[in-house]
Amino acid sequence: MNLSRAEDWMFAPATSHHGQPPSAVGAIPNADIHQLRDQFLADPTTTDLSSLRPVIARSWQRSLACNVTTSGAFLEASDPHVDEQLLLAAEPVLTELEGLCIDTGGSVVLTDSDGTLAVFRGEPLEVRRAERLFPIVGARMGEDLIGTNSDGTVIEEGEAVQVWGAEHFNDALQSSYCTSVPVRDPIRRSIRGVLGLMLPEDVASTTNPRSLLLLVHGAAAEITRRLAERLAAREQALMSEYMREVRKRGADAVIAMDDRTTIASRSALSMLDQSDFAVLAALARNSQPGDNATQRRLTVSGGREVSLQVRPMDYRDLGVNGAAVMRVFVPTAPGAHTAGRSPSSPPRTFDSFVGTSTRFRRALDAAAAAASRRLPAYVVGEQGTGKLRLAEAIAGQLADEVVKFDYLRSSGSARSAAEVDSVLARGAAAVLHRVDRATAAEKEEIADLLSLLDQPQLVVTTSAVTEDVLPIISALRGIEVTLPPLRERRDDILALAGDLMREHVRPDARLSPKLRDALVLADWPGNISQLRDLITSLSHVETGSEIRMSDLSAVHLRALSTARLTRLEEAELQQIRTVLAEAGGNRVQAASLLGLGRSTLYRKIEMYEGRGFDLELG
Repeated sequence: MNLSRAEDWMFAPATSHHGQPPSAVGAIPNADIHQLRDQFLADPTTTDLSSLRPVIARSWQRSLACNVTTSGAFLEASDPHVDEQLLLAAEPVLTELEGLCIDTGGSVVLTDSDGTLAVFRGEPLEVRRAERLFPIVGARMGEDLIGTNSDGTVIEEGEAVQVWGAEHFNDALQSSYCTSVPVRDPIRRSIRGVLGLMLPEDVASTTNPRSLLLLVHGAAAEITRRLAERLAAREQALMSEYMREVRKRGADAVIAMDDRTTIASRSALSMLDQSDFAVLAALARNSQPGDNATQRRLTVSGGREVSLQVRPMDYRDLGVNGAAVMRVFVPTAPGAHTAGRSPSSPPRTFDSFVGTSTRFRRALDAAAAAASRRLPAYVVGEQGTGKLRLAEAIAGQLADEVVKFDYLRSSGSARSAAEVDSVLARGAAAVLHRVDRATAAEKEEIADLLSLLDQPQLVVTTSAVTEDVLPIISALRGIEVTLPPLRERRDDILALAGDLMREHVRPDARLSPKLRDALVLADWPGNISQLRDLITSLSHVETGSEIRMSDLSAVHLRALSTARLTRLEEAELQQIRTVLAEAGGNRVQAASLLGLGRSTLYRKIEMYEGRGFDLELG
């Protein structure tokens, strides 16, 4: 790895993450931020935080909700939970960043996935100053304890964060200018730790924040790459298959095994004993690569009968024979069903959902599978993708009464596990919305409750399957429904816009060709919610039946600015789609028809799919 030295990224024009300059370079003076924070603490309901960067405003609001004070003490944990593999992978990266920090008077930190400091290095004077403020190993940096700070806010936001000077909630941190990035597990993509870089004000004020962000992003990615290298190829492949099965369709237990390694879910370990695993190992050894999945009944310890689905895995290129992933579940007795709507009632369809793109139809197919099989589900997707609406539709097919628990807006007994249990006990279905925003105690209670229930009438929504949400997902044993972001279903944008136009504008209103192109090519970080906001803003337009770009507000025009496809790219995209359809999805044959090398075609497909265009067959 070759990280840039300080002089490579200092003294450049200053712009920051999300396109706004941080306070250190002139967006809002520190004194004004101090005054705004004091006003917010005195009157949080009416204080206008729009002058702050949105990520900081959200963090201040969470900090206040957790009763954090601006002079709160730093708590020391007994021990940071950073595993040895992460420390070994991070060591060379930390060493190089430490050299950069000594040049600039900064410091580099590594926390565990809960925000507890595990490593703190840098310029000696800065390290000694930090030691006077908090324990540099073991200090807990969670937002719920010390408020807005880059390490703790990363864990809440799930992405890179920069916090500058007075934006920190705690007074002791307000001379720090910090950039932090999550270090992700190479397989699960959950947060393994947080890498942070702290700079003094005189350096930060003349530094390009975006370059800082790219520097720390690259360092975190390097740690993830080194983590992946430390996994043997066969173990990595086995773990990938195991995780894919765990997150696929509902099952009581999942096991992946080859002749050397066995990976089993908690349910499998509680259901089977050592002798049962020996039998399964023999079945795995006898499975042949290329065979179809087989289903069989098996008598396990204690004379119990289970159903077993065995899917062979082809690892011959790794020199492995006899590898398989298995799903084990207790067969349902004839006539058995859970409380709620009669199982003879046909499930309602999801026809009201607009979209024909492959990824979106897969999500609806998974939702339909949960409804028809009367299984719980968890809906995963970015903010604004419609998770709640789909979750409520699924729950509405499980029971006639649906009760929603929102873990961002409600609190306390209104969303306790006991209340959820009470709702389920009376035969209603429950939707646990934004469960990833629940407190650690609430998550633990939910996981404990779900481990006691068999196929509850329950649907969970979360922005991602992270390490802290995984216990809930594992205990739920439900079907995963992944809603793609709008940028990955561009073929649906005009249909969605048309539906919203009919609802919020006028039935006869239509979009100009230029505006249609702009909608399709925009990035839509706010997804369907952002599109709905744009269309709703057009309800006042009375300039004929055609809506033009000039009818949009300046805010919405900025939201549509993005890199467009050139005419040549548009023609190439259409040609690739056509030839893939002719070849029945066979990319090798498509490459031959196009006169391209296979690797060239694969790169082009990856590029267009990365920009959100669907090239798969429906």
